[in-house]
Amino acid sequence: MIKKLVLFGMIVFAIGGTSLIAQERSLGGPQKQKIETAKIAFLTRQMHLTTEEARMFWPLYDQYQISLDAQKRERRQQVEEVKEQLENMDETKANALIDSRLKQAEQALEARKVFVASIRKVLPATKVLAYFRAEELFQRELAQRAAMRQERADKPLRNDRPAKRY
Repeated sequence: MIKKLVLFGMIVFAIGGTSLIAQERSLGGPQKQKIETAKIAFLTRQMHLTTEEARMFWPLYDQYQISLDAQKRERRQQVEEVKEQLENMDETKANALIDSRLKQAEQALEARKVFVASIRKVLPATKVLAYFRAEELFQRELAQRAAMRQERADKPLRNDRPAKRY
Protein backbone atom coordinates (compact mmCIF):
# COMPACT_ATOMS: atom_id res chain seq x y z
CA MET A 1 0.00 0.00 0.00
CA ILE A 2 2.78 2.44 0.90
CA LYS A 3 4.60 1.60 -2.33
CA LYS A 4 1.47 2.49 -4.28
CA LEU A 5 1.13 5.81 -2.44
CA VAL A 6 4.79 6.66 -3.06
CA LEU A 7 4.44 5.73 -6.73
CA PHE A 8 1.25 7.78 -7.03
CA GLY A 9 2.98 10.76 -5.39
CA MET A 10 5.92 10.49 -7.79
CA ILE A 11 3.60 10.38 -10.80
CA VAL A 12 1.63 13.42 -9.60
CA PHE A 13 4.88 15.29 -8.92
CA ALA A 14 6.29 14.39 -12.35
CA ILE A 15 3.13 15.49 -14.17
CA GLY A 16 2.85 18.67 -12.12
CA GLY A 17 6.51 19.52 -12.66
CA THR A 18 6.24 18.94 -16.39
CA SER A 19 3.19 21.16 -16.74
CA LEU A 20 4.85 23.83 -14.61
CA ILE A 21 7.90 23.83 -16.89
CA ALA A 22 5.71 23.99 -20.00
CA GLN A 23 3.71 26.86 -18.51
CA GLU A 24 6.92 28.67 -17.54
CA ARG A 25 8.22 28.36 -21.12
CA SER A 26 4.95 29.58 -22.61
CA LEU A 27 4.99 32.64 -20.37
CA GLY A 28 8.63 33.37 -21.05
CA GLY A 29 10.16 31.93 -17.93
CA PRO A 30 13.83 31.88 -17.08
CA GLN A 31 14.99 31.49 -20.69
CA LYS A 32 13.33 34.76 -21.69
CA GLN A 33 14.75 36.44 -18.60
CA LYS A 34 18.22 35.14 -19.42
CA ILE A 35 18.02 36.50 -22.97
CA GLU A 36 16.71 39.85 -21.77
CA THR A 37 19.53 40.13 -19.22
CA ALA A 38 22.09 39.35 -21.92
CA LYS A 39 20.46 41.90 -24.23
CA ILE A 40 20.61 44.63 -21.60
CA ALA A 41 24.29 43.92 -20.96
CA PHE A 42 25.00 43.86 -24.70
CA LEU A 43 23.16 47.14 -25.35
CA THR A 44 24.93 48.77 -22.42
CA ARG A 45 28.36 47.78 -23.76
CA GLN A 46 27.59 48.72 -27.35
CA MET A 47 25.93 52.07 -26.64
CA HIS A 48 28.54 53.37 -24.13
CA LEU A 49 25.87 55.15 -22.10
CA THR A 50 26.91 57.55 -19.37
CA THR A 51 25.25 57.12 -15.98
CA GLU A 52 22.88 60.00 -16.71
CA GLU A 53 22.05 58.70 -20.20
CA ALA A 54 21.39 55.22 -18.81
CA ARG A 55 19.14 56.68 -16.12
CA MET A 56 16.99 58.28 -18.83
CA PHE A 57 17.24 55.54 -21.47
CA TRP A 58 16.34 52.37 -19.54
CA PRO A 59 12.86 53.42 -18.33
CA LEU A 60 11.96 54.34 -21.93
CA TYR A 61 13.38 51.04 -23.18
CA ASP A 62 11.43 49.11 -20.52
CA GLN A 63 8.19 50.81 -21.52
CA TYR A 64 8.86 49.99 -25.18
CA GLN A 65 9.53 46.34 -24.31
CA ILE A 66 6.26 46.13 -22.37
CA SER A 67 4.44 47.39 -25.45
CA LEU A 68 6.24 44.86 -27.69
CA ASP A 69 5.51 42.00 -25.29
CA ALA A 70 1.79 42.80 -25.33
CA GLN A 71 1.84 42.86 -29.13
CA LYS A 72 3.72 39.55 -29.27
CA ARG A 73 1.16 37.89 -26.97
CA GLU A 74 -1.68 39.07 -29.19
CA ARG A 75 0.13 37.86 -32.32
CA ARG A 76 0.81 34.44 -30.75
CA GLN A 77 -2.86 34.10 -29.88
CA GLN A 78 -3.80 34.79 -33.47
CA VAL A 79 -1.22 32.34 -34.79
CA GLU A 80 -2.73 29.66 -32.55
CA GLU A 81 -6.21 30.58 -33.74
CA VAL A 82 -5.14 30.27 -37.37
CA LYS A 83 -3.38 26.99 -36.70
CA GLU A 84 -6.47 25.52 -35.05
CA GLN A 85 -9.09 26.88 -37.43
CA LEU A 86 -7.42 27.37 -40.82
CA GLU A 87 -9.01 24.37 -42.49
CA ASN A 88 -12.55 25.40 -41.47
CA MET A 89 -12.09 29.18 -41.68
CA ASP A 90 -14.38 31.16 -43.97
CA GLU A 91 -13.18 34.10 -46.10
CA THR A 92 -14.67 36.71 -43.78
CA LYS A 93 -12.80 35.38 -40.75
CA ALA A 94 -9.57 34.96 -42.79
CA ASN A 95 -9.78 38.54 -44.07
CA ALA A 96 -10.44 39.81 -40.55
CA LEU A 97 -7.30 38.04 -39.31
CA ILE A 98 -5.26 39.44 -42.22
CA ASP A 99 -6.49 42.95 -41.39
CA SER A 100 -5.66 42.35 -37.75
CA ARG A 101 -2.10 41.27 -38.64
CA LEU A 102 -1.63 44.42 -40.71
CA LYS A 103 -2.97 46.53 -37.84
CA GLN A 104 -0.52 44.82 -35.47
CA ALA A 105 2.35 45.66 -37.82
CA GLU A 106 1.22 49.29 -37.88
CA GLN A 107 1.02 49.33 -34.07
CA ALA A 108 4.53 47.87 -33.81
CA LEU A 109 5.85 50.54 -36.17
CA GLU A 110 4.04 53.26 -34.23
CA ALA A 111 5.44 51.97 -30.92
CA ARG A 112 8.94 52.02 -32.44
CA LYS A 113 8.44 55.58 -33.71
CA VAL A 114 7.30 56.73 -30.27
CA PHE A 115 10.25 54.98 -28.63
CA VAL A 116 12.77 56.48 -31.04
CA ALA A 117 11.25 59.95 -30.66
CA SER A 118 11.49 59.63 -26.88
CA ILE A 119 15.10 58.45 -26.81
CA ARG A 120 16.09 61.15 -29.32
CA LYS A 121 15.04 63.65 -26.66
CA VAL A 122 17.44 62.22 -24.07
CA LEU A 123 20.34 60.79 -26.12
CA PRO A 124 22.60 62.18 -28.81
CA ALA A 125 21.75 60.95 -32.32
CA THR A 126 24.96 58.92 -32.42
CA LYS A 127 23.80 56.91 -29.40
CA VAL A 128 20.38 56.34 -30.97
CA LEU A 129 22.19 54.96 -34.02
CA ALA A 130 24.37 52.89 -31.68
CA TYR A 131 21.15 51.46 -30.21
CA PHE A 132 19.92 50.44 -33.68
CA ARG A 133 23.26 48.84 -34.49
CA ALA A 134 23.47 47.05 -31.14
CA GLU A 135 19.91 45.76 -31.49
CA GLU A 136 20.72 44.33 -34.94
CA LEU A 137 23.99 42.79 -33.75
CA PHE A 138 22.27 41.20 -30.78
CA GLN A 139 19.52 39.70 -32.95
CA ARG A 140 22.14 38.36 -35.36
CA GLU A 141 24.13 36.82 -32.51
CA LEU A 142 20.98 35.29 -31.03
CA ALA A 143 20.06 33.79 -34.41
CA GLN A 144 23.57 32.38 -34.85
CA ARG A 145 23.51 30.78 -31.41
CA ALA A 146 20.09 29.26 -32.09
CA ALA A 147 21.36 27.89 -35.41
CA MET A 148 24.42 26.37 -33.68
CA ARG A 149 22.20 24.77 -31.01
CA GLN A 150 19.95 23.36 -33.72
CA GLU A 151 22.97 22.09 -35.65
CA ARG A 152 24.30 20.34 -32.54
CA ALA A 153 20.87 18.84 -31.85
CA ASP A 154 20.63 17.54 -35.42
CA LYS A 155 24.02 15.80 -35.36
CA PRO A 156 23.83 12.14 -34.45
CA LEU A 157 25.83 11.10 -31.45
CA ARG A 158 28.77 8.95 -32.39
CA ASN A 159 31.73 7.50 -30.67
CA ASP A 160 34.98 8.73 -32.26
CA ARG A 161 37.12 6.25 -30.33
CA PRO A 162 37.84 2.90 -31.90
CA ALA A 163 36.17 -0.03 -30.30
CA LYS A 164 38.25 -1.89 -27.72
CA ARG A 165 39.38 -5.33 -28.71
CA TYR A 166 39.78 -7.94 -26.06
